[in-house]
Amino acid sequence: MTYYPVYLDLRGRPCLVIGGGGVAERKTLSLLEAGAGVTIISPTLTQTLQKLSDSNKITHRQKSFEENDLSGGFLVIAATDSPQVNIAAARSCKKNHILVNVVVPPEESSFIVPSVVKQGELAIAVSTGGASPALAKKIRQELESKYGPEYAFFLDQLGAIRKRVLEEVGDEGKRSAIFQEIVDSEVIDLLKQGKKNEAELRMKEIAGLKDRA
Repeated sequence: MTYYPVYLDLRGRPCLVIGGGGVAERKTLSLLEAGAGVTIISPTLTQTLQKLSDSNKITHRQKSFEENDLSGGFLVIAATDSPQVNIAAARSCKKNHILVNVVVPPEESSFIVPSVVKQGELAIAVSTGGASPALAKKIRQELESKYGPEYAFFLDQLGAIRKRVLEEVGDEGKRSAIFQEIVDSEVIDLLKQGKKNEAELRMKEIAGLKDRA
């Protein structure tokens, strides 16, 4: 199977997690990080999920899954410890044209979740199409050692500079050259050395920007 790689904007989207155990907890936390609105269908919850429910950060329906639970859902994760329940949920999702990820058995999924390296706005997804999660994990760890927290700061600063360049530089070709020069410059090396102020000044120098009063 060949998957189509895509990043979803889940901000405010209603997402359903079926199951309340450890795997469901990890899935829920990642959905919350993406800004999703999460509802959990499960008779029981882990302590962490219970705290999230008590603080109204998630909605908990204390029950077993039924097909009508899917109403209004955008995305579903079937993460119970029962393959039969997960399969039933997955097939209901497909019938209702809802995206579903199934923990076990994964072949019932309509999408898979890659292993992700994340530094601020930088996100690098690694997938082996389900053939070897262990290899995906190994590659992710290698990427984590290469792309450290300096990239989060770099992108944060570049985003602000990009906005000003788009406002102040009219020539599209010149704008592209500025952005490329910043990426190719020594800024990342400066950040790796902990020289944030020098890195920020260098980015502004390349962009030809002066500090605003």
